[in-house]
Amino acid sequence: MKTFAATIAFASGLALAGGVPTPFTESFDLGNENWRQGNSSDADWNAGVISSTVDLNSAGPFGLTLFRAQDDFDSSNDAFVGNYIAGGIDTFSFDIRHDAGVEVGFSVRFATSANSPAFVLFAPQTVASGVWTTLSFAIDPNSPFYSPAGGTYEAVAPQVGNIQIFAARPDGLSTPLVATFELDNAGIVPSPAGAALLAFGGLVAGRRRRA
Repeated sequence: MKTFAATIAFASGLALAGGVPTPFTESFDLGNENWRQGNSSDADWNAGVISSTVDLNSAGPFGLTLFRAQDDFDSSNDAFVGNYIAGGIDTFSFDIRHDAGVEVGFSVRFATSANSPAFVLFAPQTVASGVWTTLSFAIDPNSPFYSPAGGTYEAVAPQVGNIQIFAARPDGLSTPLVATFELDNAGIVPSPAGAALLAFGGLVAGRRRRA
């Protein structure tokens, strides 16, 4: 009984401790929640999704920044900011739709609040035009889709401050291709062990189903 009570107390303390994120899904039901576009202007918002319109031909080595959830913007009330190792956070996911007319690849950059050091995770699949697709990224330095970007997992994961979502230039593209990208249900979740622990506090967030 004492051990069980201690476990509940630990889970509650973990949820309330500053700098330790808990499972969270941003559904954008009420607005853009201080998410920004790649140029740091406010993300467009309509009917529960945010969007950004860009020219894919201007993408750099890691892609073209579409959306920013950052500590200095207070995006989602800083729900994505903190120590991912202490919180057991090992997955980031989101729903995405675009109208580029071709398949597009995606990546996510995780950085400290100073925006460096950082690491990048690449999506294991491309996304077809015109359909909502859920992309899930394992936050794991051993993943084949992980790449250091001026930092390491060990340096960044304990102090995540910024998350930036990128679109890649489609293969063979050499002329302007302007496309609109819509984002919904951006979320972080812990490993199964961490989820079981946090569930004692009723902290696992739901996910809205998209049509």
